[in-house]
Amino acid sequence: MENRRIIFMGTPKIASVVLKTMLENDIHVGLVVTQPDKKKGRKQQLVYSEVKEVALEYDIPVFQPVKIKSDYQTILDFAPDLIVTCAYGQIVPKEVLDFPVFGCVNLHGSLLPKYRGGAPIQRAIWNGDKVSGMSLMKMAPKMDAGPVLAQKEIEILPEDNSTSLFEKMGICASELLLEHFEEICSGKAVYVEQDESQVVFSPILSKEEEHIDLNQDDEHILNQIRAFSDAPGAYVLLNGKKFKILKASYLDEQNEFGRLIKIGKNKLGIGLHLGTLVIETCQMEGKPVMDCASFFNGQGRNLVGNIVD
Repeated sequence: MENRRIIFMGTPKIASVVLKTMLENDIHVGLVVTQPDKKKGRKQQLVYSEVKEVALEYDIPVFQPVKIKSDYQTILDFAPDLIVTCAYGQIVPKEVLDFPVFGCVNLHGSLLPKYRGGAPIQRAIWNGDKVSGMSLMKMAPKMDAGPVLAQKEIEILPEDNSTSLFEKMGICASELLLEHFEEICSGKAVYVEQDESQVVFSPILSKEEEHIDLNQDDEHILNQIRAFSDAPGAYVLLNGKKFKILKASYLDEQNEFGRLIKIGKNKLGIGLHLGTLVIETCQMEGKPVMDCASFFNGQGRNLVGNIVD
């Protein structure tokens, strides 16, 4: 596979799993394209993307355009036979899509045409879906609208959150690509157009959506917590501060709606419409993540009875 000129485009951990799998299976990647380094933390230190970390580990050249829409000549100069993308984070221009002999293929974390867009995994959990999956598709100028070569289903278990489902998706994406890689490179791949009447969009999660609206259905609140965990975390307000609920369970017992209550010896819950949200793991603004018992034994016991916003 050394004679094929392949570019990989991706940014987060799920994409790094795919890239590493390709390299471990002797698929030679000659150039990696990823998002620019970001400043994080109080010291504003530059942090590499997970994909860049893998590229550096394997001594692969890295290209990090700020806006690939106008800065893509490096890709054309490489003259790729194939471009593989997974969670890259920018819309790839048509000039790049049309260049490779075997096209540009993308691994998208949903069973297309359901959940086109930037948050398919989180939206599937929040909507209470029991099944999701990975789609291997040919890229098109319109986001996630290209024809599909193959799909693989993944069961969403009740205990899954976004973190665990992303891990499953990374493995699934890697397997799907390996299964169809030779088919793609032989030019024999058959792509099937998506049914536009069945399209469902999944826009990127907003900061506003991190706030838990207690007026939702009880089940929808539980799913929201799963969808935002482990990061960035869904929250309610306690005394004007963000109180993230990172893991919760459900008690089929009514308590006063919208108030923080004590459950058992050292647990906390929030009264919902039909039952009670039992807090398992939490984080008060400015404090570390902790199990609910530890939080209760600290400042938590003084917050019992407070109204949750």
